[in-house]
Amino acid sequence: MMRYGYGMMGYGWGWFMMIGVVVLTVLGIVALINYLQLSSKTNGHSNNNALNILNERYARGEITEEEYNQKKSQLKK
Repeated sequence: MMRYGYGMMGYGWGWFMMIGVVVLTVLGIVALINYLQLSSKTNGHSNNNALNILNERYARGEITEEEYNQKKSQLKK
């Protein structure tokens, strides 16, 4: 009798490779979602962060009220 295929060992490696591809795909999707969430948070808070720094500088007396108002209006644009 002639046998075709690789027997149980051949099928085992096929399953491992298929599971590996699925795991890598899921990990890639999770990494992409995390990256997109991080980049959206960073872009939204950069202007707010600059305003917080400006408020702190004014509170410490490092800049005058005129400078504060001028820089604040520039940041709000």
